[in-house]
Amino acid sequence: MKKIHIILFFTLWVIASSCSTYYVSNKQVMEVQQGMSRQNVERILGKPDYRRFDGNTEEWEFHRVSSVLYGNSIKIIVYFADGRVTSMDTFNGDEILLPPPVMMPPSVVVTNTPPVCPPQYEETSRRRTLMMHDEFDRFLRDFRMVIMPTEQIKYIDDVLLECNFTSAQCGKIIDQINSSDTQMTVMKRMYPQIVDKENFSPVVNKLFSSFDRNSMKKYIQAYHGEQRPGDAGYVRPRAMSAAEFDRFFNEYRGKSFESDRTRMLDEVVPPSGFTCAQCRKLVDMCTFQTDKKNMIKKLYPKIADKKNFSILTDVFTFEMDKREMREFAESYDSGRN
Repeated sequence: MKKIHIILFFTLWVIASSCSTYYVSNKQVMEVQQGMSRQNVERILGKPDYRRFDGNTEEWEFHRVSSVLYGNSIKIIVYFADGRVTSMDTFNGDEILLPPPVMMPPSVVVTNTPPVCPPQYEETSRRRTLMMHDEFDRFLRDFRMVIMPTEQIKYIDDVLLECNFTSAQCGKIIDQINSSDTQMTVMKRMYPQIVDKENFSPVVNKLFSSFDRNSMKKYIQAYHGEQRPGDAGYVRPRAMSAAEFDRFFNEYRGKSFESDRTRMLDEVVPPSGFTCAQCRKLVDMCTFQTDKKNMIKKLYPKIADKKNFSILTDVFTFEMDKREMREFAESYDSGRN
């Protein structure tokens, strides 16, 4: 009898251990952050149940439960661009999860076994997902056949209910639209569901007029720029790599007109951003104290490592100027600015 109890305990322990593949806690979900590598996500959530990719974009889908014994089902979708997390969606499952059949050794008979480990659940409602390469090609062929602007907008609205897009895909759609107003409308409706917003600047440049391009930049700034640390949906800036910044800085330094330099800074849309050390190189190009202060204020929302803000305040000689910049930063982060 004692031997049977030992076998039973060991069998249940093995089954319960296997459940950890499916179990995920709120804390684990919250640990996934923008900019994380695929390896970090796998360390937190395990291996994905489904994987999709198109070029430099990738989508991992996890099927999990929120409790080992009686948890609700949950879907987690993590989006990557260039191997880094750009966004994440979670969806609650509504169906009841049934336990899998428990396989016991022939010599052990167990009756009225309680639910131990829910299996992966079946798909129910259709969710929004990234449109893959072949699917997008078919969509684009159909979209080319739609001529009327109102029909083009409706066509996009319908597909946005189910699909996300990359910046490159959005650019190809904009190329098929001949109306300036329709281009703007479609671009604004698509932007919230672009998975790699840091690559969106070339799409904005496809707009016909400088007026439209400036209007779209203002829309993007309003979409991101009103959010402060602590706001729901706040997009934390991700600093450019050294190579990316070198290319940016060389182009920036080569501009003859201040308006062209300002345009370059405006096109750095979150989550793309700078380190304080990178910002210092931009600030050092300003001659006058007032210009340096204005540059720091312009760059501050794009700074990824604000803990190093002293690198920028050290550009000033007088303590009163340093204090003014620190007060600006504190005011901005608290939402008072």
